[in-house]
Amino acid sequence: MQTELLFAEADALLARGRAQNAARLLAPFVGREPENTGGWHRMARARLDLGDPAGALLAAQAAWHLDPYGIESLYWLSSAHSQLGDHAEAIAAAAAACREDPGNPRLHTRLAAAQLAAGLPTDAAEGLRVVADMAGYDADLMVTYGMALFAIGRPLSAREAVGRALAIDYSHAGARSALRAFELAMSTAIDAASLALAADEYAESLRIHPGRPSRSHPGAARTAVAHVSRVAVLWFLAVLVGTGILDGVGLLTVPSSLYFALLCAAGAVACVAALVRPTR
Repeated sequence: MQTELLFAEADALLARGRAQNAARLLAPFVGREPENTGGWHRMARARLDLGDPAGALLAAQAAWHLDPYGIESLYWLSSAHSQLGDHAEAIAAAAAACREDPGNPRLHTRLAAAQLAAGLPTDAAEGLRVVADMAGYDADLMVTYGMALFAIGRPLSAREAVGRALAIDYSHAGARSALRAFELAMSTAIDAASLALAADEYAESLRIHPGRPSRSHPGAARTAVAHVSRVAVLWFLAVLVGTGILDGVGLLTVPSSLYFALLCAAGAVACVAALVRPTR
């Protein structure tokens, strides 16, 4: 029961983007119970969210050694290898997971993501083509399928796939991010040649090169921006309250325009905090 409660708390922390807190919670647990694969799975996710793929790989390998055919162990092993640029290992682990549970869209999404990170968009698109027909209810899969389609020069089909994801989950952050990336890539496309170039550049933006951090991995960056935004909101509110107190006791004359500006600034930063809040 205690283990279940600890895992529930770790899952809640990870869902709220508090990976550092989750890692601190899990560290003593995996030290006491190193044979518990669930603890290592969550630790691998926490380390990935913190932008520490090497630490995630150690956690994923610990789980994999305990459960070499477990789809969750293979999933996190593949994810960590992808972030490190170990693409052959990432694809192999994801493919093994798909063989263990061929009807699981999450595993096919991971395999396609590993192929995109390796610079193999054609393989990713072809692999998801049939799966997308059977698992069109999975928003994450449809977003990844759309990314693969755009990377091979099929922007209209890509938009359609991402549109299906938004029909499933209108607030899906990955889908909206993909559409923004499509718009940016298409801004320079005026003919077939420039469209092909835009697709190639987009595909390159999805690649992860060994020794180079992923540009598409949002966890740590989004968490950091969200934290800074929340702190900024508190500072704006503190200044607003302090200014009001000084104005109230007659120590300072504050124009109403300043109050309005402070409120607008606090509101704008609060909106940024809400938009970049990790949703994974």
